[in-house]
Amino acid sequence: MDNYKHLKNILYHIIDDMNNSRSLFCENPDTDFIRSRKLDFKTTISSILCMENGSLKDELLKLNDYSVDTPTASAFIQARSKIRVEAFKILFDRFNDKTHKDKLFKGYRLLAIDGSELPIDNTIYDKDTTELRYGTNAKAYSAYHLNASYDLLECTYDDLIIQGEAKKNENDAFCQLVDRYKGKKAIFMADRNYES
Repeated sequence: MDNYKHLKNILYHIIDDMNNSRSLFCENPDTDFIRSRKLDFKTTISSILCMENGSLKDELLKLNDYSVDTPTASAFIQARSKIRVEAFKILFDRFNDKTHKDKLFKGYRLLAIDGSELPIDNTIYDKDTTELRYGTNAKAYSAYHLNASYDLLECTYDDLIIQGEAKKNENDAFCQLVDRYKGKKAIFMADRNYES
């Protein structure tokens, strides 16, 4: 079995385990995902991970092989809103735990930390994600700021912190990533925006 299939099997096994205790990952444990529907917990979380950059309607059609029974975008949004954000962090951590292999440089892990902007729709004003950008035409700009810790030798992400672009603080994110790290001895590297 090649590495891709092995990793995919690990991911789906973790999602199956989470599905078996899905009430822990739902906004309303007593009511969310208790009825049998096309978009159950497992299908919804798997779909979110498999989507690309097309419109929601197109992505749903692709994921359902262009079936007439494809769930609507509205149904998907409702199902997605039932899953707590923390479920994805838990999925990320469990996947890393199952697939982690130590590759060290003179006894140290080499972890690079950098940030990236993830633009989002700015039609709804949000004080955490929306800021006014000035220039020739001042207009609102909305984005999340992803701060990621990347293992240079393993070529895997170790941890991440997502902040609203308007409230981003790379210095604070760097400190949190270092404080949360629980692995072997490590050397953390970051660009000058992360200096403290």
